[in-house]
Amino acid sequence: MPIFDASPLRGTTVNRRANVRPTYIEPPLTLGARLRRSTLSALLRLVVITAWLAAMLVWFLAYVPVVGAAVALVVTLGNVEGRMAGFAVGAVLVAAGVAWRWTGPDSFDRYVEDRTDRFARRIRYRWTWTDLLAACGLASCDAHHTIRVPRLWWVQLGRYADVLHVQLCPGVTAEQLAEKTDALRSEFHALEVRVLPHPTRRGWCLLRVIAADTLLDGVSPPRTPADVDLNALELGRRDDGAPWLLRLLGRHVLVAGATGAGKSNVVAALFTQLAPAIAAGSVRVIGIDPKGGMEFGLYPDLFWHLACETDVEMVEALELAADLVQARAVALRGVARLHTPTVEEPFYLVVVDEIASLTAYLGDRHLRDRAKLALGRLLTKGRAPGVSVVGCVQDPRKDVLELRNLFTTRIALRLSEKTEVAMVLGDGARDRGATADRIPVTAPGVGYLIEDGSPTVVKVRAGYVDDDQLDWLAATYPTPTRLHPDVINAELVHDDEADEQGREPEVVPVQRQRSKARR
Repeated sequence: MPIFDASPLRGTTVNRRANVRPTYIEPPLTLGARLRRSTLSALLRLVVITAWLAAMLVWFLAYVPVVGAAVALVVTLGNVEGRMAGFAVGAVLVAAGVAWRWTGPDSFDRYVEDRTDRFARRIRYRWTWTDLLAACGLASCDAHHTIRVPRLWWVQLGRYADVLHVQLCPGVTAEQLAEKTDALRSEFHALEVRVLPHPTRRGWCLLRVIAADTLLDGVSPPRTPADVDLNALELGRRDDGAPWLLRLLGRHVLVAGATGAGKSNVVAALFTQLAPAIAAGSVRVIGIDPKGGMEFGLYPDLFWHLACETDVEMVEALELAADLVQARAVALRGVARLHTPTVEEPFYLVVVDEIASLTAYLGDRHLRDRAKLALGRLLTKGRAPGVSVVGCVQDPRKDVLELRNLFTTRIALRLSEKTEVAMVLGDGARDRGATADRIPVTAPGVGYLIEDGSPTVVKVRAGYVDDDQLDWLAATYPTPTRLHPDVINAELVHDDEADEQGREPEVVPVQRQRSKARR
C-alpha cells in the first residue's frame, strides 16, 4: 500500500475529540504566575513566527534569483566595505530595477513580477487551505470525532495557471469539491477553478487554478497546413498556451453560442485547416446555410454542394448526406469497419450554420420531420462511413435540438444563462469550470470544449479569420468537383461493378423535376 494512502495521512486533521471535551477549570493564579506564563507564551510564539518568516525569506530569495542575487550582493558588500557601501549599492540596484521595469516590462515581468506572484500564490494556498475547506463544509468527522479535510500535498506553479494535487479524505468526493469552486475561486483571488481527475492516483484529484486569462487577447488565424490530419486540426489556442487540436474524423461537432459569440470563427478556422484536402479532393463539404447564403456564400468554391435558397433544398441536402452514409456502409460491408479518406472515396463533412432552423423553426411540419430523420441517420450512422456533421446552434434547449446528445464533441461559446451550460456540455460541467455564461461579449470565439468519454473541461479560443483570408482560401483551394445544381434530388445508384471493386456508389442525376414538399 502506498505510504500516502495510509489512514493517518488521508486528510489534514483540523480538530480532535480531546479538543472539544469540557476544559478543566484551574484555580486562579497569582499575578506573577500569570505574567510569567503569558511572557513565556509570547516569547515562544515570537520565536516560531520569526523562524517561519526567516524560512519564507530564504525560500523567496531562492525562488526569485534576481532578487536573491541583488540581496546577496548588498549583504556581502555591507559586511566587507561597510554599511554605507551596502546602502549605496542597494540604492543603485533599486534604481536599476525601476529603470528595468520601465524600459523592459516584458522581461521584468518574466523574471521578477511573475515569480513573485507565483510565490505569493503558493503561500496563499498553504495558508488558507485548511480553514477554507472547513468553511466550505468539505470536512469529515470519524468515529473518534477527528475532523479532517482533503490534504494539499504539493503545488505545481505556472505562469498563468497552477495545479494543486489534492488527496481526498474519507467522506469527501471530487464532485463535492467541484460544487465549491466559486468559493475557492474567490478566496484564491483567481479567475477560475476547475476540478480535474488525477491521471495516476485514485482517491486524488487536481485543482486547476487559473490566475490569468491568456485567451483575452485575440488569437491569430491558424496556418493552412501542407498535409491535413483530420485527427488534429489546429483551430486556435487553449488556455494553457498549447494549440487547440480538434479531432474531426469519426466525430460530430456541436457549436453552441449566443448571437455574436463567434460560431462563424470556429467554422472559418476549420476551413483554413481543411482547404488543402478540399482542393485535393479527399474532403468534400456539404454546406447548409438557412440565412440565404450570408455566411457560406462568401466562399462557395470550398463547398462540394451548397444549399441555401429554399427549405426544400436544405432538407434534401441533409437527406442526400444521409443516403451517402447508407450507400457507403453497404460498400464497406465486409471490407473495413472504419472508412479511410482517399481521393476516390473522400471524407464528407456536413456543415449546418443554424441547425435549429431545420429541426424546430420550419413552418412545414412534414419538412421538419424529414430534417430530423435525416439528421438522426447522419449522427447515428455517419461516424464509421466517414461522414461527419458540424452543427451551429443559438438555442440549445431540448425542444429545439432533440439530438444534441449525439454530438460527440461539444463546444459552448458565450451563453446567456447558467442552465444552458448543462444543456450543451452536460450535467456538472459548470461545476467543473465551464462558466460559459461568464464569457465577455468582447471575446468572440472563446468557449469551453468537452469531448465524448472525457469529463475534462478545456477552455479554447478559435483563431480569427477575416473575409479577405476566406476569399483567398476559396480562390487558392477550390474544390475540384461540384455537385451539379440540378442534382438536388439525386439518387444513389448501385451497380455490381462498384460492389465487386469495393468502390463507393456514385451520385448520378435522375431526370426529373425537384420534388416538392409532400404534405
